[in-house]
Amino acid sequence: MGKYKILYLLWMLCAFYSEAQMYSVRGTVYDENGLTLIGCHVHYNDMCEITNLNGAFTYQVKEGKTRIIFSFMGYSKKDTFFTVTQDTHLQISLKPDNKLITEISVIGSGISTTKSKKNEVVNAQFMKDNLGGTFIKSIDRLPGINSMNIGANASKPIIRGMSFNRVVVSENGVKQEGQQWGADHGLELDPFSIETAEIVKGASGIEYGSDAIGGYINITNNKLPEKHSISGEVSFLSKTVNNTYGGSVFLQGRSNKLFFKLRASKLDFGDYRIPTDRISYLTEKMPVYNNRLKNTAGNENDFSLSVGRVSNIYKTTLSASSVNQKSGFFPGAHGIPDASRVIHDGDYRNIDYPFQKVSHIKIQNQTKFFLHNGNIILDLGFQDNLRQEWSAFHTHYRNQSAPINNENLELDFKLKTYSANLKYEVNSAKLGKLSVGLMSQLKDNNVSGYNFLLPEYESSILGAFLKSEISVNDKLKVNGGIRYDYGNVKTQHYFDDILYEYLISEGFTNDKSSSYAQRSIGLNRNYGDISWMLGLIFSTPNNIIARMNVGKAFRLPSAIELGSNGIHHGSFRHEVGDGKLNSEKSYYLDANIEWGNKRFHFEFSPYMYYFSNYIYLQPTGEFSLLPHSGGIYRYSQTEAILNGAELSASNQWFEDKVSLLLTLEYIYNQRISSDKSQRYPLPFTPPLNAFFELDYRLSSQNSILKETRFFVNGRCASKQNRISNNEKETDGFIIFGAGVSTSLRIENQPLELVLQGNNLLNAKYFNHVSFYRKVEIPEQGRNFQLLVKVPF
Repeated sequence: MGKYKILYLLWMLCAFYSEAQMYSVRGTVYDENGLTLIGCHVHYNDMCEITNLNGAFTYQVKEGKTRIIFSFMGYSKKDTFFTVTQDTHLQISLKPDNKLITEISVIGSGISTTKSKKNEVVNAQFMKDNLGGTFIKSIDRLPGINSMNIGANASKPIIRGMSFNRVVVSENGVKQEGQQWGADHGLELDPFSIETAEIVKGASGIEYGSDAIGGYINITNNKLPEKHSISGEVSFLSKTVNNTYGGSVFLQGRSNKLFFKLRASKLDFGDYRIPTDRISYLTEKMPVYNNRLKNTAGNENDFSLSVGRVSNIYKTTLSASSVNQKSGFFPGAHGIPDASRVIHDGDYRNIDYPFQKVSHIKIQNQTKFFLHNGNIILDLGFQDNLRQEWSAFHTHYRNQSAPINNENLELDFKLKTYSANLKYEVNSAKLGKLSVGLMSQLKDNNVSGYNFLLPEYESSILGAFLKSEISVNDKLKVNGGIRYDYGNVKTQHYFDDILYEYLISEGFTNDKSSSYAQRSIGLNRNYGDISWMLGLIFSTPNNIIARMNVGKAFRLPSAIELGSNGIHHGSFRHEVGDGKLNSEKSYYLDANIEWGNKRFHFEFSPYMYYFSNYIYLQPTGEFSLLPHSGGIYRYSQTEAILNGAELSASNQWFEDKVSLLLTLEYIYNQRISSDKSQRYPLPFTPPLNAFFELDYRLSSQNSILKETRFFVNGRCASKQNRISNNEKETDGFIIFGAGVSTSLRIENQPLELVLQGNNLLNAKYFNHVSFYRKVEIPEQGRNFQLLVKVPF
């Protein structure tokens, strides 16, 4: 019995000794300017903590050698090794990411990914100061980013002259699929919910799939709330250009491990103003009464809810969101020109025919497991996208009768998307970082309505990738990756008997009538291809960083490129897909060089693409037999080159109170053909353009007025006369804006205000890449916008 007492006593002494050798490691994480970083990930063994509102963290660690890793979005990861012999306090400083393949830890999303290009990261403060009509309008001041506008409240991104399905937009790691149906479809995003957004310019398909041949935008809004807290904010927004009134309510909370986030937003807007009283559509002059574009009013209602749990081993988040939009189409740019349809009806806020309805429902689960030397990340997502075009029933041919139900529903697209992504990341002090992953996606699209543009289809894709980054020495790093994708597309057969009978009655031959009435064939295509890239980064002691990438990228053709066959009213043309299209392939080389110090920063980024079979919409010169359709445009493939460069420079004076930003972008592209008459530039190419902003920050010790900023800015573009054979030349322009932002405190209640004006001189100008450019509709007129945020 005595020996058991002795063993028990020895065990208690060992336990006491072990406990006695635990020490406290505390610290604070700062950015390059000495400001604390809130929400920084701090990894110790299989545990992960998040720095608090003071940028601080605390761990209890054992005596001996210890490893702690720090990661934050837009900053280089810091891997620290040290020996603990007593309570320790650390001062950690993170530097902006200088890698060619940038290590990004998405705040609170449970995802740690490796990007393939030099990236731009914008935060909630940037969005607040630059909130435009859409998210894309808010970021188009960045070099290489342009906005393809579809009215006042919808737009698509253009990155380095590439758009549509060549740019991937994701929200919390799940790719948005609402733009699969063509050009006149914006992104379904709540503009109030964006906390951070990362923009990667250039081919990013190694990790994000083939659609990222032009670039990648990842929006996050799932930053972890502070422990044991309840907080939120109320936002109000108003605009004069279309009498917008809107707001958003946000609430979040967290215990120790459980958390939630809730947001509801609403926008209501009227017909927007343009600085002209007349437009030209198909050579017909159309009046614009009171300088307001009729039937461009609309509304939006958004809702999102996230719940989750975080521990030392894993973090998981289940979220659901809904974006619902309704907006009118200008009747003078929809179908056959008719001046009687644009007469003012006495109401600037009603929504008449034609109009669109959009519903985007998304459910996703993100789980990240924290391992000793890496992470496992699992993403599961479901999207239900509904888009409808409503227009008063009009017979395209005599024998067509109105549908029994929803007779004015012209086009009805219902797309369901299921996705699952799995990734494993390993960090090694000797081998660097290695990432392997699998991505899968299934799509099911159903159609209805009295018109036809796109067939029903199903598609699937499975991809696998491997990425690695190795530090050769302190100055040189090497990055590389390879990916294989296999996809399948199936479209449904559809023969239009009503159209066939109409064409026969008009005297056309059986063969001609059958060729038009065969709106869709039963297509079953398989695709498979490889992407690869190799990158180098070289840094010098005098703050010069040079990067270079070389690689191959490809893109699977979309369903509309393969199977469309119908009238696209907004473009007044008959669009025809080609089921024989092959994967779009490109080889690219891009570089980046930057230099900076505490006050000045300069960056230059040239790039080159060669496409062996670029997919584009080619006018045939043939008029369609379909009534109200205009000419026939067919999706085709051609060799093409795309070259360009971006420049960015900024400087600060007077103890950082005054700053100046300048960005410049130039793009040159062209089809390659043995026929000189076909060597046109590619469509939707932005002209040479620049942006500048002068900023003054007021230092105030006033207890009421703090953090006040005044700014003036301008945007200019040269004439775009290098046009595709279905485009118009666009004159150059220059516009000016100004604004002020400030933070107030009234009776201990903080208040944030941003007042800004755009196009202050009410200049009439055209955006060459606007969807409405073809019908001579200029960009929005003078606009004043007020944003008020009340945090609590």
